Amino acid sequence: MLLKNRSRSQEHSPQRHACPCVSTWLMFILILFATSCDRRQLWDEWDELVPVDIKVDWRGSRWADFDEGTAPTGMSVYAYDQTGKQDPVVVVTNNIEHTEVKLYDGEWNFFVFNQSIMEYASLKFSGMDKYTSAQIETIPQTSRWFSASRAEWVTRSNSPWAVQTRATRANTETRADEYSLTTKQPIWFANDCYEGVIIDEDKIIREFTPHTRFSDGTFYTKSAILKVGVKAHFKGYGNLYTVRAVISGVAKSYNISQMHALTEMTAHELTGWKGVAETDSTGYVETTFQTFGLVKGYSYKPDELYLHLDVMLVDGETIMTYDLPVGNLVKTSNENDIDLIIDVTDPLELPDVKKTEEGNGFDITVSDWEDEINIDIDL
Repeated sequence: MLLKNRSRSQEHSPQRHACPCVSTWLMFILILFATSCDRRQLWDEWDELVPVDIKVDWRGSRWADFDEGTAPTGMSVYAYDQTGKQDPVVVVTNNIEHTEVKLYDGEWNFFVFNQSIMEYASLKFSGMDKYTSAQIETIPQTSRWFSASRAEWVTRSNSPWAVQTRATRANTETRADEYSLTTKQPIWFANDCYEGVIIDEDKIIREFTPHTRFSDGTFYTKSAILKVGVKAHFKGYGNLYTVRAVISGVAKSYNISQMHALTEMTAHELTGWKGVAETDSTGYVETTFQTFGLVKGYSYKPDELYLHLDVMLVDGETIMTYDLPVGNLVKTSNENDIDLIIDVTDPLELPDVKKTEEGNGFDITVSDWEDEINIDIDL
């Protein structure tokens, strides 16, 4: 009996251990199968990506002509699937001449621009999730002297040429609730774009749009910013002490993919004035500013653009105020670093006033126009 029982024990012992072994093997096979499927799918997706070489030529972007005066130190590349089913592919790099973008087969739109969106303090980016809506606009700032009521009056009225008023510092105070919003002048921004770039299964890049330059994958960037000169002439120039000004009606925003200004308008304060005496009684003041240019659909009518000019005379008290419609005076400049010129050639006549010791001749450093509102303008 003892032997018989031992025999039965030996017979049943392997059976008791069989179930754990089978379940362990089944679990291992299932894990291996599941893992193999995932790896194959990930590898297939990665293998479908096509490396696209992007080259950028900045020589036509005129970066040296603008106030910043420095070459780009980086660039951004945006690629948009024309089906709209995928998020844009974005590459930001410090290499300004070449980079690589990996994309799926299909039809794509591209644009490139200097730097990244985080590096622009005077520009706001919006609509970057769509190729057609991507745009930049200038950042608002509160003017400390150019009132909203003055801007609205100019918009409502059909003011004649060289409208002017004469006042003193005592009665030209602007209420805090009247301050109008101007916007900062945009810093240099350059871009280029291509539409309908075909990436096929053979990894050959073609393009069926009129843009043929992409055959070698090169973008040729152009400046989105224009440099505009402003000049105003005076009779009685010897009575001029200093000036301050705002230009209103210029473009506030720029469409990156269409590469042109939009219809929304803004105003920029003009600084950096220089005075030039031509004779004992005549002379002019001039400066430049940066802008997205003229709004889309601009028709060169006088009231499409205004130069709001304040002139303090050499008595240190009298302020001549001009709201000049200059939309028809915009001309192409002959100077290499200036795109457009606004030249008010009809002289503005300044009255004779008694000079003070401080107000003897043109001075671009005056900052205390109206002590009541603590103006600090760098002229």
